[in-house]
Amino acid sequence: MLAWWESLDALARGFAFVAIPATALLIIQTVLTLLGLGHGADGDVDVDVDVDADASFDLDGGDLPDVPDLDADADLPDAHGDTGFGDGLQLFSLRGIIALFAVGGWAGIAFLENGMAPVPAVILAVLSGAAAMLATALILKSFLKLQYNGTLDIKNAVGLSGTVYLTVPAKRASAGKVTLLLQEQLAEFEAVTDAEEPIRTGAEVTVVGISGKTVLIVQPKC
Repeated sequence: MLAWWESLDALARGFAFVAIPATALLIIQTVLTLLGLGHGADGDVDVDVDVDADASFDLDGGDLPDVPDLDADADLPDAHGDTGFGDGLQLFSLRGIIALFAVGGWAGIAFLENGMAPVPAVILAVLSGAAAMLATALILKSFLKLQYNGTLDIKNAVGLSGTVYLTVPAKRASAGKVTLLLQEQLAEFEAVTDAEEPIRTGAEVTVVGISGKTVLIVQPKC
């Protein structure tokens, strides 16, 4: 191992510094997934912040509605697909980024050890990592689709009551999240509303329809 390390030039060692920890993380993630403990580590970042404020904040200079008495639920790229493209493709998930570094790093080392010049080696390493990231996103999408199809039918949620987990913005400005008991399982779904006012965290809602394949349409419970 030491002899191999000494044989590497500076660029190859740089690739190794990226590839080795990324590979270790990838192995840990895989083991946790096999043990049923890694389903929440797919790069979904949800930030819940409850702030009591008397002022209104214009978040984008007028394009979005002001938020009075902010009960801020910042839903960062998560996501259940929010950081990718396509229908639920989680391109920039944590797993995908780790795969990018792991595969790209080892590919770069392999290219350099086979006598390739530094510039094309770097370019091909990046492309290899990007391909691994895309493959990871496609695998995750297929896995989640199988998991969804095999457990819950979202159509059965219509008419049910739930609780807002992340504030649902008014007039379908963006999606919030709700939790409800569906087919005897407590589940979390993205949700939108046609209501004039946002539905705050903790409020009770009723599901009145489905938008697309996985988003609930809700209204405040009377």
